[in-house]
This record gives sequence, structure tokens and C-alpha cells, in this order.
Amino acid sequence: MPRRAKPIAKRGGLAVFAEWLAARPLLTELTLTALTVLFGMQVLRVLVPGMFWTLGARMGWGAIELGIIGVAIFLIGGFLAGPLGRLAGNRRLIVITAVGLGIMRLFMQVWWGEPLFNLSLAIVGAIFFVIFLPACFEDARLRGGPAISHYALGLLGGLALDIAINGAFGTYDTVWQVEPLPVLLTLLLVIIQLALLIGITPTTKTISTKSITTKSNGISMAKSFTWLAIGPFLFLELIVFQNIPRVAALTGWPLPIAFGLTLLGQLAGLAAAAWLLSKPWRMLWPWALAAGVILPAILTLGYQKPAALIAVMFLLGQVLLSTLIVMVLLGITTSKGKTQRSGVWIANGIGMVLLLVFILAYYAVYDISLPYKNAILEPIAGGIVAACAICALIFRRQEIKVDPKLWLAPVFALLLLILPLAQTIIWRAPTAVAGQGFPVRIMTYNLHNGFNTKGKLNMEEIAQVIERNNPDIVALQEVSRGWVISGRVDMLAWLSWRLNMPYVFGPTADQFWGNAILSRYPILAYSKHDLPPRDLFILRGFITALIDLGNDQQIKVINTHFHHLEGQSDIRQLQSQTILDFLTGLSSTILLGDLNAEPTDRETTMFFRANLRDTAAYMDPELAYTFASDNPHQRIDYIWISYDLKAMDVQVPLSTASDHLPIVAVIFK
Repeated sequence: MPRRAKPIAKRGGLAVFAEWLAARPLLTELTLTALTVLFGMQVLRVLVPGMFWTLGARMGWGAIELGIIGVAIFLIGGFLAGPLGRLAGNRRLIVITAVGLGIMRLFMQVWWGEPLFNLSLAIVGAIFFVIFLPACFEDARLRGGPAISHYALGLLGGLALDIAINGAFGTYDTVWQVEPLPVLLTLLLVIIQLALLIGITPTTKTISTKSITTKSNGISMAKSFTWLAIGPFLFLELIVFQNIPRVAALTGWPLPIAFGLTLLGQLAGLAAAAWLLSKPWRMLWPWALAAGVILPAILTLGYQKPAALIAVMFLLGQVLLSTLIVMVLLGITTSKGKTQRSGVWIANGIGMVLLLVFILAYYAVYDISLPYKNAILEPIAGGIVAACAICALIFRRQEIKVDPKLWLAPVFALLLLILPLAQTIIWRAPTAVAGQGFPVRIMTYNLHNGFNTKGKLNMEEIAQVIERNNPDIVALQEVSRGWVISGRVDMLAWLSWRLNMPYVFGPTADQFWGNAILSRYPILAYSKHDLPPRDLFILRGFITALIDLGNDQQIKVINTHFHHLEGQSDIRQLQSQTILDFLTGLSSTILLGDLNAEPTDRETTMFFRANLRDTAAYMDPELAYTFASDNPHQRIDYIWISYDLKAMDVQVPLSTASDHLPIVAVIFK
């Protein structure tokens, strides 16, 4: 009898889908890496401000305690990657960390009842991210072939996707917004990430951890240590090249244009990396040496006007940084050595600690006396990345096999430019309206960098406080435009768009933090002025604007924020005298702001003796308290008016959207 053929087992749909994904590594590996990098960067932008505002400002933790917590987070994630990789295998570790990060990111999105809970999720998510990066890289290195090119473009593609989403929401990260659209978007991206993981689920064909000890997969310990560039690389992306508000503040361009330029720079870096991956190693040396000189120079001169020069240097810098990190990956991948285990894991721990050190050192200058300016850290970080790239290329001989369809990645990534293009087309810059003269409703509000008293970045809550009081002119203090410790949101551009009020900005501490004035009425002229002394940790200043109220009436508005440390009244007195010297002979003038002094303090009574009226002087003292908003017991915020003006309906609305309460008054002649 003829032998009967064995029945073919039916495969489930999930198995078919997994095989379909596995057959398309460019799609699977690149997109999975990109989505996980996206989530990781978003988590870092919650972790850093969460430590500062929730643990620091709210819980009263000092710099030492915060530093210990930060180092512990990055050390755990940085150095655990190696032992976990050997224990579970790289593929399993990729799945565990990617799933864990995606779940942490989704949980962070759907509930913000207690910021401490979300900060805990961010800590766990950051550890997963710090482990995922080297685990995914080691898996690509060991598999060889085009896998490393998928990883490299996935890393850069994730940064581009991060910029696209951040810019589409006006730089106000979706992770802070418990709204239907951000929640649905995050849910969709997490589902896609989980689906892609099916294509790389560990199987019997997966490379075992024993491959690490084989000579064919050996790696020079010196070469593997160049992976530490990942820390300075991420620092530069967070602080500089992903920073849309930074571009807007330096160039003065509208937010959609700054968004488009930032995304274009990232996509140009992605395209340059794809081109570089297919080139022989001899072509990389000149590029690495040139980039090693030019990138630090660009980071040193990146603040120079005019705006067009800033834009050119920004684009070139992003391309150079992207290609340098790719050269690091290429150098490690093609290295041969006799070491039994890769040193990437150790380098990862060092690199992640460097990331933390750079961030802490960058913002520590605003809190303690240090022998440097934070801008010097940018070229230093760029120099480290360049040095690692050059070291990684030493004695490189072996070429890598590149996926022939690699060019599809930057081509499809160009579709992301639709977002800033659409935003530019529909953008309607806030426009002033003609007034009817006095009276004018005015408000002063210290925004606490956008964080409420619990430690959550909540721009919508702040906007609603302003909106409910319906001011014509708003003086704002503690306005951040891209500070990473403040969520890297452009508070000023976002509030201006949300409230439909044009603005003028007076940076003080640096070019990305200071005071601002929003006005419904035309701002005819404005000027920015420094306050002494110029050796403070946080430099102070004031901004003045001449505003047309209509009916041939104008008003001068001065907004300031004085030195904050207790026991240093002499400094605030010096600042008061500087403003009084500026006010000499002025009428129809309003002085607003946070003086960090109570009504009986000398620096405050100086304004009274100069014949300025304190609009809240006749209120019940307890009803006039402005600080702290969750337990008002001090009055340190003021609206002063010249003696030709009068005030009525003075209010101090209650809200915990900031740690200060606003003051609102109606001013008339």
C-alpha cells in the first residue's frame, strides 16, 4: 500500500503573523527600536523634572539626595544589562524591557492623580530603557549582517518620531496630558510595539548567549568601551538638537517653523546615517575627524545671531552628531578581539552615569557656585562622542552587510514633515485687538515653571486660571522655554497660542528662562534690562512694554522677578533701586512681579516711598497672601501703579496650578 502523507499541521494566525514579521527585519527591527526609543525619551522627560519638582520642590529633598537617587537609577539600569543579558539572552531581554517600558509609558499616560506614582513609573521605565539600548545593540552585533544598520536607523528614527509628536502637540509632551487624543495615540503606539515584538520572540534559532564567548563574535575591550558615547549623545539630543523651544527662543521664529527646522535636522541626520552605513571604512576617517572638530565648534558658537546662521549650525550639528554615533556602532560591530565578553555593558553603565552627570551639571549652575558656565558642557559632550567615534574606527577593516532596502527608512521618515507643514499652514499667530482705552484688567502670575504644587506639569490648568480671570495684560515670571528639568515645553509659545495673546519675552537666567508679558492689545515697543548683581546663580532682570490701550491712551508695563534667597535683602534693595532709577519721571506706569519680599521689607517700602501705589495694600492681609498657594501665608507678589492711576476690584484668585497665587486688578485713570 502506498504510504499516506502526513497531514500538515495548521498554523495559527499568530504564527503566520510572526513569520511575516520575521521575514521583514527592516520593518520589524527598525520600527521596534524606534518606538522603544520614543517611549524612553518621553520617560526621561518625566523622570528629570519629576525628581526636581516632585521630590525636590514638593518633598524638600536636597541636591545630594536627588543625586544619589539619579545615580542609583542609571547605575542599576546601566550595569544590570550585562548580567541580565547573559542570564536571559539578549532576545528575551529585549522583549522584557520593551514590554516593560511600553506598559510603564501607557500607565503614565492614563492617570495623573498622584505625581509620585507617575515618577515611580518613570523610574522603572527609565531602567528598562537604559537596559534595552545595549541589549538591542548586542543582539544586532552578534547577529551581524544588516541588523546593525536596522538598529542604527531605529535609534535615530525614534528620536525623529519623538520630535514629530512633541512638536505636533506644541512641545507640551503627551505624557503629561490625560486627554482622549494623547491617550489613544499612546495606546496605538504601544499596541504596535507589542505586535512587532512577536516577530523577534526568542525561538530555538535565536543566538544563544554562548555566542558571546566565540572568537568570531569577539570584541576588543577598548572598542566596546566607545559605547559610553551613548550618554553624551542622548544629553545633546535632550538639551540641544531635539529642543524645539530652544530653536524658537534663539531664532525668534514661530513655533511651527522651529518645529519644522528641528525635525528636518533629525531627518537629515537619519539620511546621512543611511548613506554612511553603506560606505567603506576608508571614507569614514575623514568624516570622523572633520566632525570631531566641527561639532564642538558648532556647539560652542550655536548661540550666535543672526537667526539664519543659528538654523544652519543647528542642521549641520544634528547631521554630524547622528553620523558620529553611527560610526561608534559600526566600529564596535566590526571589531575582532579575544575577550570572552563584550565590554559594552560596562561602557553602558559609564555612559548612562555620564548622561546624568551632564544633566545635573548643566542645571546645577542655577543653584550653586560652580567654576564654569553650563554652555561649555555641550562642546565637551560633543567632543566625547567624536573621540569615541574616532577610537571605534581604529584598525577597522571588516565591512558590514547593509540591507539593500535601507534607503526606504529615510524616505518614509520624510512623511513626518507633513506634521510641521500642516501646522504651519493652519497656524494662526495670536493677533492683538484694538482697545477702548481705560479701564484695563491686568494680572501678574509666577508660573513655577509650569508645575503645580503636587509636581505635575499642567499647562492647561495654568491657562484656565488665566482664562477665568480674563485679563487684558498678563505679567508672567518663571517662564521656561525648553529647560529639560521643566519638561522641555515652550511655556510662552504654548500659552500665547492657547490664550490668543501676543507676547514679549525677557530672558534672565539664560536665553531660555525669564519673564514675559502677554497682551490682548498692541505692544508698541518693549525692552529688556538686567538687574544687579551679575554674579547670582539665577540672574535677574525686568522687561518693559509700551501698550496701546486704544482711544489715544497708552500704558507702560514693567514685569520683574527679584532674587529669591532669604537673608539677602541687600541684593533685592539694589534691584529695587535699579528699577526706581528706570521709573524716574514716568507716568501711566504699572510695575508687576514677584519681589520675593513682604510689604514691610525695606526693598518693598522703597517703592512706596517713591510714590507708587500698592494695589493690594487695603485688602484684608490674609486675603492678599500669594505664597504658598496651598497654604497662603506671605505676600510677595505685587501690582504697583503710578500715582496718576487708580485700582479697583483687586483679587487674589485661589489655585494650586502654581506655587504662587496670581493677583488681578482693574486699572483706570
